[in-house]
Amino acid sequence: MFNSEDSSEVKDRILKEAQKLFIKNGFKGTSVRDIAKASGTNVAMVNYYFKSKYNLFEIIFEDALDVLTKRIFETITSDLPIFELIETWIHTYYEILFEYPQIAAFILNEVSLNPEGLTHRIKNRNPLSSFTKIEARIEEEIRKGTIRETPVADFLLNILSLCMFPFMFGNLAMTLMEIPRNIYDELIANHEKYVIEFTINALKPCNNE
Repeated sequence: MFNSEDSSEVKDRILKEAQKLFIKNGFKGTSVRDIAKASGTNVAMVNYYFKSKYNLFEIIFEDALDVLTKRIFETITSDLPIFELIETWIHTYYEILFEYPQIAAFILNEVSLNPEGLTHRIKNRNPLSSFTKIEARIEEEIRKGTIRETPVADFLLNILSLCMFPFMFGNLAMTLMEIPRNIYDELIANHEKYVIEFTINALKPCNNE
């Protein structure tokens, strides 16, 4: 429509540059014009291929969410020793959220504006089988005495909140602390170690502490 360049190459370039801009500036801080300029296209081409900025963001988010859920589900259904599993589980959240920080921002936005849509997205990835397996694993470890009595739902919520919160409220934290992004990223990287240690110590039976 616009020139002889392969349309798939143009779409890939727009997606790649849009992802960089969304990560750097967030959804609100990125315009279609910014995306067009970075990708060497124009506003009409971006709208032709992706209809809107929100639709483009959704595509990028879906790809990132696929990566996150696949890695998380593989970890929590693995046969790793329970404390190694927990460490890998938390590390996976931090690793992927550093690479795809738009996940946290999008989830926060969807929780506020479209919770039914977010629920649908997650259910489409069939989380129940993975959660059922980790629930059985935790109950088994409790019976073996490896970990203390722990409500499974509370444990899963603790992991999720401890890992997601620093990324969801990063901009607020940087503003309040008056620090730049690179310093905050370093702080979060160190915080990961604390979250792992805190979570594992909270699970250990009292006689092992």
